[in-house]
Amino acid sequence: MKYTMQDKARILRITTRTLQRWRTTKPELYAIIESAFKLRELANSEFEITKEVKESLLEHIPPS
Repeated sequence: MKYTMQDKARILRITTRTLQRWRTTKPELYAIIESAFKLRELANSEFEITKEVKESLLEHIPPS
């Protein structure tokens, strides 16, 4: 899932304007925030992939 600026602001409990302002006035902080959301997206996608692989294996391999 890609997070919009509004999603990020809501999760951080700040306004979108604050997040936009941080992008220009606090680039290091904004970079940390962006990295955290990218990690969150990666973790979610890894979970989904792992779940799909597990389901596929369970579907095609009989229980022992």
